[in-house]
Order: sequence, then structure tokens, then C-alpha cells
Amino acid sequence: MLFRTVSPFLSIAQDSNRNLLGAAAGLLVALMVSATTLAQAAEPLKVLLIDGQNNHKWKETTPLIQQTLEGSGRFTVDVATSPAKGGDMSTFQPKFADYDVVVSNYNGEMWSEATREAFEKYVAGGGGFVAVHAADNSFPQWDAYNRMIGLGGWGGRNQNSGPYVRWRDGKVVRDTQAGRGGSHGRRHPFLVIVRDASHPVTKGLPSSWMQAQDELYAELRGPAVNMHVLATAMSDKSTGGTGEHEPILMAINFGNGRVFHTTMGHDAEAMSGIAFQVTLQRGAEWAATGEVTLPAVDEQTLTSDAPAKRDPASIGDASAVDFSKPPALDAAGWVSIFNGKDLTGWSQKNGTATYRVEDGVVIGKTAVGSPNSFMCSDKEYGDFELTFEVKVDKGLNSGVQIRSCSLPDYKNGRVHGPQVEIESAPGESGYIYSEGTGRGWISKTQPIKDAYQNDQWNRYLVRAVGERLQVWVNGKKVEDLTDAESSQKGFFGLQVHGIGKDQGPYEVRWRDIQVRELPAE
Repeated sequence: MLFRTVSPFLSIAQDSNRNLLGAAAGLLVALMVSATTLAQAAEPLKVLLIDGQNNHKWKETTPLIQQTLEGSGRFTVDVATSPAKGGDMSTFQPKFADYDVVVSNYNGEMWSEATREAFEKYVAGGGGFVAVHAADNSFPQWDAYNRMIGLGGWGGRNQNSGPYVRWRDGKVVRDTQAGRGGSHGRRHPFLVIVRDASHPVTKGLPSSWMQAQDELYAELRGPAVNMHVLATAMSDKSTGGTGEHEPILMAINFGNGRVFHTTMGHDAEAMSGIAFQVTLQRGAEWAATGEVTLPAVDEQTLTSDAPAKRDPASIGDASAVDFSKPPALDAAGWVSIFNGKDLTGWSQKNGTATYRVEDGVVIGKTAVGSPNSFMCSDKEYGDFELTFEVKVDKGLNSGVQIRSCSLPDYKNGRVHGPQVEIESAPGESGYIYSEGTGRGWISKTQPIKDAYQNDQWNRYLVRAVGERLQVWVNGKKVEDLTDAESSQKGFFGLQVHGIGKDQGPYEVRWRDIQVRELPAE
């Protein structure tokens, strides 16, 4: 039934008025074509997501795939569910031609001959196709399908199905040795390495990143015709793997159609990985259009030291934020932006205060005669939830900049923007000051003076969504305001305040700095 739910390439392919009128007409046509193209680009791409039989938990994962795609704002998704195993497959007749791309979350009985022919015609004619994880277990005896996906596993696949494809010594190799098709070791997080950074799917992504706990497919076999290996991962023997760099992301040409094949996405845990989500979104757009317009993703979002995760339901859904409660530290999507070892990803702006790292703590120390100093994140953030722990010496005023800027033509690069105050009690901790702008306090009333606990680590929670800013200190809500004047995107900055000649030295310490990016309101 059909229902609506709300490189390293491996290529084996074989008179004058009349002239003025003409020019004007040509220009008019060009403008009309351009306008049409722009209008089309603004329309969401139509996705048909197929499920219904799978030895994986498709009833759990289909909604996650749908949320991941629709959350990007680039797609609308319809779901086509096949009859259950043993049912009448002749009734399963999706209208492929009505869609820009088909995504398969299916691993089950063979489709009818008519449906197979319609699907082959659709893809060969220029339709897009995305195979997710166990979709490459499907249809071992369907020749065209195996050429679409490039490589597959299980279902009796062996050396007669085609070679293994691996990354060895800086290149893709075909291994024709005899053996089974398809295996995996224990589920675990693993590092994915981009092998073709020029392809639209991977262009603008970091060179490597961690995927959340998942099955790392290995020993896949198939025709591997017109197939580009975009990324691989080491199938480590210590996890029950092959000891080979196995393909994880692939792009295949089939006739005039494009196919994106990802082996990631075993279950809900795997689909919480930002690596899975980002590459699925980009791969689906490429399969549908031949290009990717989704924004680039940096290494602080696709992290390589630990898997970055988020709930697919929260992608693109600002309404998912519950402003009546503080940010939940056990929610998916939190990413550490301080590695605990050094200040990679941060750079100092203004002032001569010093910053060092000891025992997983950033320590800022005052310098006599210095203006305010800031250790600033290299990355900028828009809507987010932020948490950190802080301890400040008595006598020192400090703060954390949010959505802040440093511009050459504004006060010689002075850091400016909202600052969440840090100060010993009784004081203004948790209130918001407009640093460097001349506006003064954004928080016009400050009734709470004791949220900060002196001589202890203090947990801050900060939320910024659109014009709304909220702050909690040690679980106590200190501020909740709207501010239309401040920038809605910028860096974070750890401030060491300037001191007088006969003061200090003082220190301020930060640890456990994490951010959870939110979709724009």
C-alpha cells in the first residue's frame, strides 16, 4: 500500500532590427528559464521511502529516515509499505515516476516482474535511488538491482556475484578471491575516512569522522560497475572484522540515473549518528539532482574523536524546544567543543591575559594593564544549547560570550556581543551583558544574586533560539529574555576581565564545554 506520512574512482564503464528583436527574445527566454530554475530549486524534492519487509526493525527506522530527510527542509517523504512476507507482491506497485528519488529501507521478498521493470526504467531514465544499510542484502538474483547498488551482501552472494572492493595502498582494488559476500563484526563506533573529497556528497565535509555505534559491513560483493567509492572504514579484526578498509559510502551511475549507497544505519542508535544523517541527506539530494545544495559541515559537527549524535526528530524542528525546562544534558546531539587537552578549535582575541590547559580544564589568568581578553571558538553558532562548568577567583569578574563578533572595522576588532556573566556571589552571575557595544546590561532587572556558589564548580546552561536567551546556574533559572538587537550568530568566547594595577593576579577555570546545535527558529 502507498500512504503519506506527515577521486579515487572505481570506473568500469565502457537585418539590424531583426537582430535586436531576436536578441531581446533570446534574453526573455533566458530570464524565463532562469526564473523557472530558481522556482524549481526552491521546491522540496519528493522522496518515496520503501519498507515493509526487513530483518531489521524497519517500523522503528523508517520514521527516523523520514525525520532525517524532512528535517533538512529539502525533502518531502511518502512511504510505500510492501505486503508482509508471504503476501501478494503483485499488489505492490509504487508510482516511482512521481518522485525525484526512491530510498530503500527494504530487505525482503522479490518484487513482481512488473514492479521490477518499472523500477529499472525509472532509475535508468534518470531517477534517483538510495540504498540504506540492509537494502544491499536484497535481491541477490536481480541483475539490474545489483548493478544499481554496486555491492551487496548475504543471500548466497559469493565470488560469482563479483569481486570484493577494498581500499589498499591509497587506491581502490578489486579482489576476486573466492568467498562469501557479506559479513560484519560487533557493533561499535568507527572512523569513516573520505576517499573522494571532490564528489558533491563529500565535498565540504571533514576528511574523517566517527559514526555512532553501528554494524560495519564488510566483504560485500557485486558488479561494482560505474561505482565511485566515496568513503571507507577499517573493519578492525579486534571487533570481528576483516582487517580491510571496506566501502561505506558509494555513488553509482546506472543508465541516466544516480544511486547513493550507504552501509550505515543498522538501527535507531546508528541513525542517531550525525554522520549517518548528514550523508543520507546529501546523498539523497545528489541522487535526485546530481548536485548538493545543503550546507557544508565542519569538523566540530562531524567530529573525529567521538561520535556526534542527535535525535532525528529534532532536526529542523524548533518547536521541539521546551522553553519551560532547562536543556537536557541526556538529550542526543551534545558535542564537546573543548577536547580537554589543548586549545585546538579556539583562538585568542583582544588582550594579553594567558590561557592554558591543565587536567582537562581551561585556565585563564589575568594580566596587569590588559583589556578584556577572550579565548574564542573558531566556529560560529546560531541557535544552540550550551553547557559548561566554571570556577572564578573572588574579586574577578568574567563571562562567556555567545553569538559574538570581532570585526576589523568595529573598534579595531573588539569582541562584542551578548555575555553571560560569571561573578562570585552575591553578584550578577547568569545575567546577560552586551559586551563592547555600549548598550550595557541586556538584563534590565537582576533579582537573583546567589545562584553562583563560591569556591565550587558551577554548572551553567544557556539556550539561544532566535531572539530568546535563557540562562540557568546550578539548576536555578536566572534569565529568560528576548533581545532583538544582538547578532543571532557568532562565536563563543571565554573572557578574562581586565584588572587594575594593584589587583590580582586572578584565575578563572572552565571545563566540560559542550554545545547542542538547534535548527534555526
